[in-house]
Amino acid sequence: MSAPEDYVAWINSHVGFNPRGQGHSDVLTAAIIRDLAAASPEFGAALSSGAIVWLPNVGLTGRRHNSPVLDEDEEDGEIEPNIDGVVLRGGGLLAPPSSASRVPLTIENKTIMTAHGKARTNRYNDARAYATHVHAESPNTIAAFTIVINTALRYRNPDAFARSAKVSGTNRPDDAKNTIDLFRTMRMREGLTDRVGRCEAVYILAIDYDGETPTARLVTDPPAPSPGEPFSYEWFLDRLCAEYRKRD
Repeated sequence: MSAPEDYVAWINSHVGFNPRGQGHSDVLTAAIIRDLAAASPEFGAALSSGAIVWLPNVGLTGRRHNSPVLDEDEEDGEIEPNIDGVVLRGGGLLAPPSSASRVPLTIENKTIMTAHGKARTNRYNDARAYATHVHAESPNTIAAFTIVINTALRYRNPDAFARSAKVSGTNRPDDAKNTIDLFRTMRMREGLTDRVGRCEAVYILAIDYDGETPTARLVTDPPAPSPGEPFSYEWFLDRLCAEYRKRD
C-alpha cells in the first residue's frame, strides 16, 4: 500500500481517534519515508546503509522537546519546535544546533477534520511558519508538508467540549473545496534564494471520514488533486525525489 492508503487503513482501525494526537501523524510519516525510499534510489540507499536515519517528532538536532520549561542556557527564550519527521545524516543526534545543516529532509503533517473556516487559515500559516523555521536553521533542508483535509459533511469530533459547540461536526458543502483551493495556491521553494515561508513539496491528502464508522476513504475526485497533478501524492513524491537528488 502507499502512504495515503496506509493512513486511511489506520483511521479505519482507530475509529474515533483524536486528530490532535500523534499516532496518525507518525503512521503517515513512516509510510512517506518508506515510499520515498522505494521511489528514490539515492534516498533508499542512504537509508538502508545507515548513512541517514529518520526520527519522529523531534527538533532539527534530533532531540525531542517534551517540556515547556526553558533550558538555563537558552538565550533567546524559545524552545525549538518538534517536527513530525526529521531525517539526519550520520546516524543520530547532532550535538551543536549549527549541525542542523546535516538534515536533508523534514516532514510536517497537519489535519483539518471540521471547522474549516477557521482551521484552513491557521494550518496554511502553520505551513509557512514551519518552512520559515526549517530554512532559517538549515537553508539546504527539504521542507515537506502534508495537509489532511476531511471532505465529509458530518464529522463526530472525539473532543466532548468541541462537540458542545453549536456547529460542531457540520461542514458546509463548499468547506472542503475552499480549503483545498487555498492550499493549491501555495508556492513551492525552487532554490535557496527563494523567499522564506515556502516548502519544497506539499501534499493535499483528501479523505471522507465521519469520525464514527470504519468507512473512511481516500478522495481523488475534484476538488481533490487527481493522481499525478500538482499537490497529489505522486507529484509530492516526484518533487521529493528531485530535491533530494540535488542535495545528494
